[in-house]
Amino acid sequence: MMWICLYLTLYFDVVASGALARLSKIENLDLSYNYFDTSIVPNLALLSSLKTLILSGSKMKGRLSLEEFSKLDKLELLDLRMNELYGDIPLMSNEWISLEGLSIKYNQLNGTSLEGLCMMKNLEELDISFNNLNSDIPDCFRYLSSLNYFDISHNQLETRFPSSIFENLTRLEFAAFSDNNFNGVLSVSSFANNAELKLLDLSNNYQLELETEDLVSPPLFQLEGIALTNCIVNKVSQSIPTFLSSQYMIEYIDLSSNNLKGNIPLWLLENKTNLTNLNLRDNSLTGSLILPSQSTNLKLFDVSNNKLTGEIPLSIGTVFPNLWYLNMSNNLLQGVIPPSVKNLSDLEYFDLSDNNLSGQFSNLLKELPNLYILDLSMNQFQGTLTPNNMTQFSLSCFLVNNNQLSGEIPTSLCDIPMLSFLDISENHFFGNLPSCIADILQLSVLNAAGNNLEGNLPNELCHMNQLESMDLSKNHFFGQVPSCFNMTHLEYLNLKDNELTGPFPNALSNLPLVTLDLGNNHFFGHIPSWIGTTLKLLKILSLKGNHFDGPISMQICNLRFLHILDISHNNLSGHIPSCLHNIGHNSNLNYQFTRTTQPQGGYNTELFPRDYITNVFFNSPEKLQAIIPEYIEFATKQRSDSFRGNILKNLSGLDLSCNQFTGMIPENMGQMTWLQALNLSNNRLTGPIPATLSSLREIESLDLSYNMLVGRIPPQLAELNYLEVFSVAYNNLSGPTIGLVAQFSTFNESSYEGNPYLCGPPLKKNCTSMTPSSPKQQGQLTNDIHDDKEEAKDRLILFASIALGFISGFWGLMALLFFKRNLRYSFFLAMDGYTEEALDMVKSLLSKMKSCW
Repeated sequence: MMWICLYLTLYFDVVASGALARLSKIENLDLSYNYFDTSIVPNLALLSSLKTLILSGSKMKGRLSLEEFSKLDKLELLDLRMNELYGDIPLMSNEWISLEGLSIKYNQLNGTSLEGLCMMKNLEELDISFNNLNSDIPDCFRYLSSLNYFDISHNQLETRFPSSIFENLTRLEFAAFSDNNFNGVLSVSSFANNAELKLLDLSNNYQLELETEDLVSPPLFQLEGIALTNCIVNKVSQSIPTFLSSQYMIEYIDLSSNNLKGNIPLWLLENKTNLTNLNLRDNSLTGSLILPSQSTNLKLFDVSNNKLTGEIPLSIGTVFPNLWYLNMSNNLLQGVIPPSVKNLSDLEYFDLSDNNLSGQFSNLLKELPNLYILDLSMNQFQGTLTPNNMTQFSLSCFLVNNNQLSGEIPTSLCDIPMLSFLDISENHFFGNLPSCIADILQLSVLNAAGNNLEGNLPNELCHMNQLESMDLSKNHFFGQVPSCFNMTHLEYLNLKDNELTGPFPNALSNLPLVTLDLGNNHFFGHIPSWIGTTLKLLKILSLKGNHFDGPISMQICNLRFLHILDISHNNLSGHIPSCLHNIGHNSNLNYQFTRTTQPQGGYNTELFPRDYITNVFFNSPEKLQAIIPEYIEFATKQRSDSFRGNILKNLSGLDLSCNQFTGMIPENMGQMTWLQALNLSNNRLTGPIPATLSSLREIESLDLSYNMLVGRIPPQLAELNYLEVFSVAYNNLSGPTIGLVAQFSTFNESSYEGNPYLCGPPLKKNCTSMTPSSPKQQGQLTNDIHDDKEEAKDRLILFASIALGFISGFWGLMALLFFKRNLRYSFFLAMDGYTEEALDMVKSLLSKMKSCW
């Protein structure tokens, strides 16, 4: 019999597809990765000798038409993967007996019926994963008795798990049901007749309960892999499934994210010579880790995010000599890193972060030559980073933040050529930042915050073209920001809480910044107008606690992505820009780390260690949050908190407090409906409170205190249902308060104090006993309050002068009194009167002025 194979991967002209009809003896045809539409199907249906037809990745659009393909009565394999087919899986008029393999994965099928597949009685392999199917698995699937590979994962199936259909599927080897919405209770005994079963994947079905403890005898199958992530395993006991003790051939076990409790049983590791991957992360496992006496072939061991206690077993390096992935982070482990770890010569990923480990920082980098990622952060390690433990060439990520390390930063760090992520923050390092750090050409993230570093920022930083995130906050750096900054990829820059000075750094105008924090330094001068034209990607800007002065440029309104703006505690003046409502409308811009890769899911024995590490690490939100130190300290609800990670995507606020702004609150501020916090306190704002602020439906904190606002409090503010903090204290407001309605029932007198013409609850002053003041009286009182503040400042200066004079003359007077007895009595009488007057003056002063500390 003639066998002909035609393999075409060129761009195929559909116009010429009619020529296919003349190739009637073709048996194997591969047309993958071309550009077709479904109009080619009738022509393909004429190739009566076809046994294999591959159309994967061909951009085919339209409804799936299996009826046409079924005319190929010799076809054994049909591959339609990675196209754009949609609709139902259609019913067919006749059985399709010849077809043995069908793959329609990675399409857009969205039907509600799978019964058309039941016409393929001899199917051995069926893959309809990664679609949008929303259907029950019909009972007729029980008649697909030849099926050995069945993958329906990554769909939207919302139904009870069809346990009964597996009784007849005795040849089934691979069964993947992950990433659906199956529910109900599934017993492992449902697979009792599936003696050939090798892999079972039920992960990410959050409502599916798997019961494993009702087995009378060990199952007939010998699994090679099982994945039960994010299921409900053994709802009552929440224990690790005991049937796994009899699975001697198993290679892959994933029981992560199941809230499993109890100890890790010894039998899980014993007598399993094929076991290479064990994932128990994100559970509630407790107790000490006990290892078998004999060595194993384990390559991946993950027990992170549990409640394990005790010390790391001394034998870990001899029991697991083949490990390339070891993650024991976020537990309650104590003690030191055992010396046997040096035997893990293949180790590439080593994570012990977020424990209570201590001891001297060991020579791990010297002993483990293949390390790719090392995370020892959030422990109690001590000692220094000495030069002899930094000879490491493959290291890409080095995280030792939040420890007790000290000493100077060694220049040997600069000799790690592949280093991309360096986090030594929150330690006790001192001295200068080594200028040679610019020699690490691959460095993308540099975090040295929270140390005792000092000196000028080295000019060599200007040459770090690959840097995307730099955090040098909470140190003692001084001087000016280098004028040569040329970091063309820098998106996150945090220099807050240092002693930097000079005008706003012009060098920053060349950077693609998304987050900029220069808070609590000594910068001065005007905020440049070019911020609104060259830093258009900014979403977070904090300049608080500096000496900036002058007005805010209208150009700031061009920052369409800006959703956190903090310029409080400066000397800014002028009016609040009326266009400020234009910012924040595109505030969903998030920091995107450019090295993030797409995750590889499921049971993949072909995944290389380095690829697996890259996918796990760079797609882990908690790890990205650790290595990308994007955070902001922002005052909301009358306290300053640090916000980081995903919460920043939803946080929004505007803080202009403690400046010298004048004029009225812009009416169109009410259009900033995305605002959660608005603080305009401690300025010189005048005029009424705009009723339009009632449109700030997301607002949680509103502070307008210590200004010169007049008029009534708009009753429309009662519509602010999420308000938790509210203050209009120390203004010149009059009339009734909002009253004790909705959220305002939670606010006490302090929200309104310092407004003598306000009345109504929660104030004790009754509105019926008050005489309305005229506009002239209100204006006069506004001037009086302004004069009172000026008088309070004068009194503060006078009081300081008096105190200084008192100190200088005290001892001379004491000497005089010692020798003149008749003066003593008169002196002490005068001192009593002076002390009483001084205390009254201080009390009055504090009631009229509020500190902006």
